[in-house]
Amino acid sequence: MADQNTKIEPAWLLRFRRLPETARMVTVAILGALIGLLTYEIVYFLNPFEPRAPSSWLLSFAIAVPRQYSLHRWLTFESEVPYVAHLGRAYLLYSTIALLTTGLDWLLVEHFGVAHRLAWLVCVSATGLINLFALKPLVFGSHPKQVS
Repeated sequence: MADQNTKIEPAWLLRFRRLPETARMVTVAILGALIGLLTYEIVYFLNPFEPRAPSSWLLSFAIAVPRQYSLHRWLTFESEVPYVAHLGRAYLLYSTIALLTTGLDWLLVEHFGVAHRLAWLVCVSATGLINLFALKPLVFGSHPKQVS
């Protein structure tokens, strides 16, 4: 008889979790980027503010943070750390990335005349590269337990 707390997970998820962590991280990043592109397109279409591309990038990035954090927490790192505390760490990391990449988006689109979708691709790639090296140690890494 199974324990009531035992989770029954689908076979695809069990197979996915057997992949190396880097492969899971890249897969989740690609999934997030595809969802992020859809989000960006909707925001860009509805955005009345100028400069349109950088402000659309920033807003769609802010929308993406909890989604991407949750995807990585569930699929990449299988984290048991407290959700809210580490979401706060994610927001700190992602806020830094958002500022850097919004500046990059502005520079590419407004100064160099790069097409906004190509600038989006450059910015999301830069985000992925930064996350590859920073996400685990800064957000999901092991931290000493706090004494109550």
